[in-house]
Amino acid sequence: MKWIFVTFSSVFLCLTSYSKELKPKITFLIAEREYLTEETLPAFAKIHLIDDYRIAFCLAEKEGDRRHTLKNSEHIDDADLLFVSVRRRAFTTKVMSRIQKHIKKGKPVAGIRTASHAFQLRKEALPLGHQEWTKWDSEVIGGNYNGHLGKGLFCNIQSTSGGVNHEILNKVKLPFSTPATLYRNSPLPKSSLALLTGIVENHAPEPVAWVNQTSSGGKVFYTSLGHVEDFKKPAFNQLLKNGINWCIDQ
Repeated sequence: MKWIFVTFSSVFLCLTSYSKELKPKITFLIAEREYLTEETLPAFAKIHLIDDYRIAFCLAEKEGDRRHTLKNSEHIDDADLLFVSVRRRAFTTKVMSRIQKHIKKGKPVAGIRTASHAFQLRKEALPLGHQEWTKWDSEVIGGNYNGHLGKGLFCNIQSTSGGVNHEILNKVKLPFSTPATLYRNSPLPKSSLALLTGIVENHAPEPVAWVNQTSSGGKVFYTSLGHVEDFKKPAFNQLLKNGINWCIDQ
């Protein structure tokens, strides 16, 4: 099957036409430079989400001085779900306050790939008037990100050793493979429940998808998958769709 990326602008115009319908609203925060989620996520939303949800996108530049400036952040305020694809950004205090208010209200969060280290800078000075959230991974995502294994290693995705039975795994056909580097997240905090495991030869297994609950009672679904090639796989798309539905109780 040939994979065709749809430009963000065309998808955005299509999605915003549903803005007046009383459907749950998903607000995507996209600010990373490695995995083309500014293309893959709008395309995914158009195919898998548009019938059931209102969709909004908040983006930041990939490089340069404005990489810490999130556009259209007002869409965070009325989001029923925040979907995070952000890597090492420090947004303005106003934007971070909006994100924190969402969490404190007990609203759900979903994240992929670099969302585990979304708001923690590395070897970069914090811009004036901007804010980090260095404990975001442990406090919200429910992860324990400690880097990743090297590139070029074959990674097989399969169920956990205990064979967890969870609705997010419904119709997710296992196993499947990914070219994404395997993130180190072991051990997960006790609050998190691992759903899927990544296996790389000669390395210990690592959790690659799990659920968590914030201190405010909000549901969290996260997967360290999200490579551009993952979006070509029906199993990954089903996993992502199921995770979103579970977060919003659909």
